[in-house]
Amino acid sequence: MAASETVEIAIVGAGVVGLATALRLVADGREVLLIDPNEPGSGASFGNAGTIAEYACMPVGTPAVLRALPKLLLDPDSPFSLRWPALLQLAPWLVRFMRQSLPAATRANALALAGLLADALPAWEDMVGEAGLEDQMRRNGCLYLYRRLSDFAAGAGGRAMRAAFGIHQEVLTPEEVAALEPGLPATAAHGVYFPDSINVTDPAMVMRRLLGAVSARGASVKQAEITGLQVEADGVQLSG
Repeated sequence: MAASETVEIAIVGAGVVGLATALRLVADGREVLLIDPNEPGSGASFGNAGTIAEYACMPVGTPAVLRALPKLLLDPDSPFSLRWPALLQLAPWLVRFMRQSLPAATRANALALAGLLADALPAWEDMVGEAGLEDQMRRNGCLYLYRRLSDFAAGAGGRAMRAAFGIHQEVLTPEEVAALEPGLPATAAHGVYFPDSINVTDPAMVMRRLLGAVSARGASVKQAEITGLQVEADGVQLSG
């Protein structure tokens, strides 16, 4: 970045968070510069599950995961893969993870995530019109399917916590699951349906349209890498 270049607001990172933030700021008449070493929206925001999930407030670390940790560590097919030679280096992180998986920490973390996600759906619905995303958003919900009754029972704590946070969820019987998704194999367990969840048709297209809306409202985009940040009396200096 040029040493003499100044701007009211600089946003480092032009993924979905940076673009959405820029859209809100330029709509309020602010001067905005987006900075990213890559093409805007080309990173993780380009290829992802495309789900706007207000229900996803449960942290990875929970008492259930803590109880299953020995099996997760020893099972070769576990999603938790660990390189044993790196165990000493990972030990501090594992200790913190286990502490954050205790009941009180789990609830505090879930409450914080729920607060962050509370306005996600209405905020995206506002941006639909601003960025021309009407054909990209589908409110067709999300279905959690449990293959075993024991798995469904193990999720009772998470369902209770979501209910306490006011998240809309519906417990479905096996018959209701079959009616909703007749192509799924028959199961004796239940399902949990989150009807308010929004699915994105094409995340890459959403990024392009957000960028177009931001640029059309006067925001600037610079492809550069930021390597330093220094707070000064009259603002913040970025260096790269």
